[in-house]
Amino acid sequence: MKNTDKIIDKLISYARENLMLDALDETYARNRLCALLKVKPGAADADAPEYENVEELAKELNAAYPDVALDAVMDVLMPAPHMIDYWFADEMGRSPQKAFDFLYELYGLAACVSPSAACNKDGYVHYEKHADACQRPIMLDANGASPYTPRVSGNRIATLACDDVFSADIAAKLGAFVSAYGGAIAKKIGSSGDYACCSDIAPAHASIKKQLKDGAVKVGLLDYPVPALAFSGIAKNAVEREVAGVIKRAADAGLACTAACARDKSGSHVFYVIFAGDIAADEVSSPEPVLGACGVFETVELASLISVLEKGTALSTDLFMFKKIYSAIGGVKHGAKAAAVLTDALVAEYKTALAAAASATEDKAVELLGGAE
Repeated sequence: MKNTDKIIDKLISYARENLMLDALDETYARNRLCALLKVKPGAADADAPEYENVEELAKELNAAYPDVALDAVMDVLMPAPHMIDYWFADEMGRSPQKAFDFLYELYGLAACVSPSAACNKDGYVHYEKHADACQRPIMLDANGASPYTPRVSGNRIATLACDDVFSADIAAKLGAFVSAYGGAIAKKIGSSGDYACCSDIAPAHASIKKQLKDGAVKVGLLDYPVPALAFSGIAKNAVEREVAGVIKRAADAGLACTAACARDKSGSHVFYVIFAGDIAADEVSSPEPVLGACGVFETVELASLISVLEKGTALSTDLFMFKKIYSAIGGVKHGAKAAAVLTDALVAEYKTALAAAASATEDKAVELLGGAE
């Protein structure tokens, strides 16, 4: 027989300690849980043990109620969306960093974001693929209120739902987001998909290969695996018009590209137009939708390979998918540096895949700029 009262007490205790469940709402939440789990409400146990983490919670819940989704339970235990919006806005009044710290911590405790850590090398970011997290957007104002849905805690990857069509609107949205919140945001031009947001991207770390325009609007050709233009300047509206013009001309020419914006080292925001089409995936790595052209990609679980690299042991047959990257790294014992060595190898492979997806030559990218020196 299932100890349902004990499980429900532990869920309520977890929500009270971690998910800001108000004491006045505990009875309501308990009744909703009982209805969801199809059990009769029992007396609350004030001394019920607590779950140490959400993974433990999910494991016990799945064992006792395999037909009940964790998302549904969290929907009961989480604060109402308008309350999260209110708390987020209150933190935003202090600083965007504090607001996003609050949001991702809360959503991590509620399994609303993937817990994957992100490994970053010069803005190339990889994270391990996890099951889709709970969809729990908040409203974020970036040139108009839009639903912002956190997805991966590592690099704070999220979607911003807004299907802008006109190039001027896209450029304005990119600039408004970075001006207000920092980080980075991108949109794949020509797709009907949403924007993608994150903390860091590779183009923001790339050096200028050639200066194409100077003055109120500065435009440079980046040293990047595919042709990419960087736009900056003190005249924000003029910069956005320049970006919008290139986006439109690229679309008219049928050239796939991704538009992005991020803060540079000085705190100013810089726009990017990156000429890359679909990036090929392999057994280990695959491009992150929208952010792929910006150097963000996901991988399969890497713990088993890291263990091999730490010890310098041979690659077993069940890890055959890692043969190519293992061969590139070599069978040396890397110890504590194994994760960093693996990141270097993954980024090198991803740069190659990105380069193969170029949708234009550098000459064509410059031509689309128009009026370049």
